[in-house]
Amino acid sequence: MADEKTPLQEDETGIPAEASQEAAADAEQNTQQETAAPAEQPAQDPADAGAGSDAVKNAADELDAVLNSLDTVPGDEPEKAAETAETAETAKPAEAAAKPEKKPAPKKKKKRKPRARTIEEELADLAEEEAQFDEWGRPIKKKRKRRKRKKGRGLSCTFVLLAAILALSSVLSMLILTVAKEIYGIGKREEKIIVNIEAGASTQAIAQQLVEEHIITLPQAFRLVSRMNGKDGAYIAGEHVIMPSMSYETMIEELCKNYKEEGRESVRVTIQEGWTLLRAAQELADNQVCNADKFIFFFNSGGYHFKFEDYLPERNPLKWQQMEGYCFPDTYEFYVDEDPSVVAQKIYSNFDSKLTDGDYAKMEELGMDLDKLITLASMVQGEASKKEYMRKVSAVFQNRLRENAIFPKLQSDPTRKYADDVIAANLDINNETMITAYNTYKGNGLPPGAINNPGKDAIEAVLYPDPDTTIFYFNSNINTGETYFAHTLDEHNSNLALVNAQYAAAEAAANGENVNG
Repeated sequence: MADEKTPLQEDETGIPAEASQEAAADAEQNTQQETAAPAEQPAQDPADAGAGSDAVKNAADELDAVLNSLDTVPGDEPEKAAETAETAETAKPAEAAAKPEKKPAPKKKKKRKPRARTIEEELADLAEEEAQFDEWGRPIKKKRKRRKRKKGRGLSCTFVLLAAILALSSVLSMLILTVAKEIYGIGKREEKIIVNIEAGASTQAIAQQLVEEHIITLPQAFRLVSRMNGKDGAYIAGEHVIMPSMSYETMIEELCKNYKEEGRESVRVTIQEGWTLLRAAQELADNQVCNADKFIFFFNSGGYHFKFEDYLPERNPLKWQQMEGYCFPDTYEFYVDEDPSVVAQKIYSNFDSKLTDGDYAKMEELGMDLDKLITLASMVQGEASKKEYMRKVSAVFQNRLRENAIFPKLQSDPTRKYADDVIAANLDINNETMITAYNTYKGNGLPPGAINNPGKDAIEAVLYPDPDTTIFYFNSNINTGETYFAHTLDEHNSNLALVNAQYAAAEAAANGENVNG
């Protein structure tokens, strides 16, 4: 029975919803009668059976049509549609449930008919069309709307761009100025530096050498200037004197000069092993190389960027000559009337070449700095008259330094002579503290600095002393150069007596006396 609360509706065909419900009820009643009949009931007449099945089929078709129409009726609320569908579901015959369920046909959406336009809408469209033409019927061109830039943002972008341009200009200006100052030597050191060009050296190798010697900083610019001036391959091997304050072009011209061919006079000077700095300076002055006092000033000043200078300790105020011991004994060739700083650098360069990496490593192994090494080597040079005694003399001094509690004083005669005959004699103002420090009979340990300029043999004797660690004494015969070593004081006294007897015999022989008689 249909729900009485359900309102009557019509589908698109005009069939009332109540009629569809009655048809569904009739179909359900017929289905119940068929299922309730006993199995033993005789078969119906085929005509009757066909008529019943046709009625059921028609009723099912009508029910599907009603459901489809209800689903597509516009404006139906979901709740009413669900309620109608539930009523129709209960009205299905049992036979339809037993048969395989048919898939419903796809729902076709009903096309809505266009709504009739009002007069107001038509007038509005007409006014919009007329607005697109001017009074002469010509189409009006629409103006593009331009975005209005914010003044503040535009100004800020301008300022940023201007600042970037100014910054870039400043950087470029500074770069150009720096390069120009370097190429023309503006604001650079005016000290004279010796540059030794090797035979066959290329422009690239020379430029790199100048960089390593802290003379230039732009090797590419140097090579460019050299090529522009046609100087590649024209460099003269040997020593040249240039200054960092020179322009690159002037440097190149200087490195291409051959002073010997130009007739500049040169002189050979030999500095002996064991000479003091004063004695070496005087030798240079005697050969008209440079002024002695100016040479000593530049030699003690140093700072020429040689490797050995990095190993020097801080300056000792008790040292009389700061660089005594570094005027390496050798034969040098100088130009007459040479700049004293150039002479000093040439000797520095020679000393620097004499010390090897192995020497520095051994020096560190012995716990010595470079100044102590040279100071001790100068004492060995002063004491040992022959090379064969140098390693034993070095061992005596180093054994005493190691056993300083027993032997606080080294007691070396050359140190006493240096203190009295060299330092005291040349001091403008007497300085007893300095004199005492250099005299190893009065001062403990090593003197503040070297007492002469030792050679390579004396330096190596300090680095590699005699392995005998029990010898603490030695004395020498000045006349014969013979040196005697002792382990104990008694042995040393015996050696002293022997040397004194030798002196007496030599004096007697000089006077024509018969020593044996």
